[in-house]
Amino acid sequence: MVDVSRLRPLIVLVLALLTLVPSFIEMATQGLSPILVLARLAQALALFGTLVWLVTGVVLHYARIQAGTELAQNQDREDTQQRSQF
Repeated sequence: MVDVSRLRPLIVLVLALLTLVPSFIEMATQGLSPILVLARLAQALALFGTLVWLVTGVVLHYARIQAGTELAQNQDREDTQQRSQF
């Protein structure tokens, strides 16, 4: 869960840059203004940032729930084992 939270910004940046490869190529061939590429980059970062945060938020929420139920099950097993020993 910690790795997912830590890697969110990197995932957003990689996705945004991958979608802008055609724009970078067009800018390199002098067919597109650098200002327009920066505007597209800002839009891509906003879009992918929102999507990645939403998806990973849901995944982390359910991972916490799952971890909580596993912890409760382990505690129940330990309690049952301790009772059976007495």
